[in-house]
Amino acid sequence: MRATTPAWQEAMDADFAVRNQPGAGTQVGGEELYGSEPDGYTIAMWNLPHMQATWLFQDAEYDHTDFDYIGTHHLDPTTWFAPEDSPYDDMAEFIDYAEDNEVNVGTTAAIGNTALSALLVQDTYDVDFNIVNLEGGSPVREAILAGDVDAAVNQPWSFNPDHEGEVTALGTHNDEPTDLWDVPTFGELGLGDELPLVEEGFGQWKLMVAPGGLQEEYPDRFEMLVDSYEEAMESDEFQEAAEEQGNLDLIVNYQGPEETQEEVEAYSEFMEQYQPLFEEF
Repeated sequence: MRATTPAWQEAMDADFAVRNQPGAGTQVGGEELYGSEPDGYTIAMWNLPHMQATWLFQDAEYDHTDFDYIGTHHLDPTTWFAPEDSPYDDMAEFIDYAEDNEVNVGTTAAIGNTALSALLVQDTYDVDFNIVNLEGGSPVREAILAGDVDAAVNQPWSFNPDHEGEVTALGTHNDEPTDLWDVPTFGELGLGDELPLVEEGFGQWKLMVAPGGLQEEYPDRFEMLVDSYEEAMESDEFQEAAEEQGNLDLIVNYQGPEETQEEVEAYSEFMEQYQPLFEEF
């Protein structure tokens, strides 16, 4: 968000006050946004699928229909990593290894895209992972670099591309390759025919969200936010700031309100579909 704010302020000729609202797997910030007036003066950057997890597993009083969507920001693909000296070089080899060996798999959260990827692989290939919630991207990175887990699931940008070459990138839960890391896709490894969400592409979306009702009650304000956000995302100022922020520019993926809502609905649908896997976990 902080990389985006300067360019967005310039596009709107306005001043933004950025506040971090951590807690409860994004639910604290979600409740704050849900309870705000839909007047265009309060917006938030939120991420999928943690948004969906707050009402599916944490009894949040809202769901995806209670918000208006300004646009997407970036998509960080769900990626598996292993210590550099591991006896497997890609995800297919790791699955084979797990069939005969006890393995520990770290995730960034107990719910969300990294946990779901681990649960889907475990369920699809009938392997038994000891899945460990390491509670964040930094602890996952540290565990892999230290060799404390056999594999872990993270986002490559969150993992930090500076560590490329210090770990083994086993594969990304997608068909399309990422520019951020030299890593095989699950599709390239032949896993897409059996494993869900490979063809669709599975990662963590960041997107800009407003309280529901803004588009209906203040359509001019909503359009101003949408148009200025697109202008900011396409500006040289933002692209340069994103590049300086760990090559974020390589995964920036702007989409407008309609496409953003479609992504939100798709993530809501499959998170609900695979809810039983989380409940077993």
